[in-house]
Amino acid sequence: MIQFKKPLSRAACIGHPLIALCCALVLLASCSSLGSKRSSQDQIVVGMTLEPMGFFPLRALDSGSYYAQTLVYEGLVRYGADLNVSPAIAKAYSISDDGLTYSFELRPGVKFGDGTPVTFADIDQSFKLALSKLSPFKSDYEAIAGIERRGQSTVILHLSKRSAPLLSRLVELRILPAKIISAADHGKNALSRDPVGSGPFRLVRWESGLELVFEPNPFYWGAKPSFKQLVWRVVPDKTLMAMALNRGELDVAALDPASWKVIKGGARSQILLDKFPGSRTIYVGFNTSKKPFREKLVRQAICLAINRADIAKAIYSGFAVVPKTDVSVGSWAYNSQAKLWPFDLTDAREKLLQAGYKFIGRNWKSTDQKLLAFRILTIRDYQDVAQVVSDDLRSLDIPSEVQIVEYATLRQRYLQKGDFEAILWSRSSGPDPECSLVWSTAGAMNYSKFSNSKIDALLAQGRSTPDKTARAKVYQEIQGILANELPWVFLVQPDLLLAHSVNIGNIKQANQNLTGLPWDNPLFNAASWKRINQN
Repeated sequence: MIQFKKPLSRAACIGHPLIALCCALVLLASCSSLGSKRSSQDQIVVGMTLEPMGFFPLRALDSGSYYAQTLVYEGLVRYGADLNVSPAIAKAYSISDDGLTYSFELRPGVKFGDGTPVTFADIDQSFKLALSKLSPFKSDYEAIAGIERRGQSTVILHLSKRSAPLLSRLVELRILPAKIISAADHGKNALSRDPVGSGPFRLVRWESGLELVFEPNPFYWGAKPSFKQLVWRVVPDKTLMAMALNRGELDVAALDPASWKVIKGGARSQILLDKFPGSRTIYVGFNTSKKPFREKLVRQAICLAINRADIAKAIYSGFAVVPKTDVSVGSWAYNSQAKLWPFDLTDAREKLLQAGYKFIGRNWKSTDQKLLAFRILTIRDYQDVAQVVSDDLRSLDIPSEVQIVEYATLRQRYLQKGDFEAILWSRSSGPDPECSLVWSTAGAMNYSKFSNSKIDALLAQGRSTPDKTARAKVYQEIQGILANELPWVFLVQPDLLLAHSVNIGNIKQANQNLTGLPWDNPLFNAASWKRINQN
């Protein structure tokens, strides 16, 4: 499904009366679908705008699927509340001095959610699947040369070369039942809607378009959730979600600043807001294999023409920062000295002139008389941002058209095939800054086709450098190059806002007010949420 939109003005994006009326009608029509059932003491009901595509880790790569998978799957290690790598299925681990041998001592009696024990065969097959050609993440594990069982409870990974980010990548490697992933389709059909994992929850019901219901995994090795059900209720509109939270139909909801404003007055004494630094960067990405975006000066001019500080203020009500790259500003590797490119139309015009463009009539034209104009692909969630960007570009006399595309269509039809000029999308990041998938020349997610030999060399250096301080300098240098080359215009990093009833505790833990949550996952702490008024 494709929808074309004529760009609106900045004011129109924020308060157009027709849009407001349409939204109101949609809300009225949707209220009945949510129902008026209040959450019970045995449940925690969380409102989510997203619904997972599925639970097969190698194919369901959307954010909703990732969040859902973290509830039911687990690896040898996991991130703790402080975002350090902690034991999970493995009760302890060690790394040899040369960084080529990783040893994991398994917990006794670990079981999957169906009650079957986790065996070495499950771990071995899960690693082989992650390293197979089917895996979009195989480059994360390419240093693994072999896996060995030692005794009854020790798993040894042998590496062909040092890989500093490997431990963090093992957090994302799901241990799956060998009997399922040994099938011809590697478990795709079986796991898509009926996941079997060893995480704190198991999926017990999924009503498409309505809700997913999770219950604590009775066989979980660790502390089990203190409530009987986690209900993931699909509420596509965040304003409707805020209204449901007001009425007690939801206990927790990820909101945006506009929907948080719906909760007013006395209601805020019963609903609290936890704010996390965002790890998701919204950006305009260019196809650098095509004209005019091969030219760095054109990319820089476009960046200078976009008032990113105004976007953070007007659209996100200040609950966002203007980043210098796609590394979270809360990251230990963030480069605070990278170039920021403040809004400057005069400088933007000068960049276009330097690039050989001439202003003829009311348009910019290249030396071969090609008009500087392009189409911006985006999804519905970022339509307002895209329209403001398009409006800003008109101030530089660059016409652009915003095209709204469904998420799956954007990824499969346009990004993976390189069939686009510019996209407005987002990328979330984890605690480790390793970014080869996105920024190496051969990266599977390098949709911008950006190639920089210095970055390729730095990425290799970052993977082989064990010292954290030295690694930070490597990734800061990468950020410096990206901030100057601008294959993307890094627009904003919105805060993650989790609104919740006063009766729900443990939403924010440790120092997450500084570090944020990995991949902006609102369910990261869900297993340890609790009702404060429980007996």
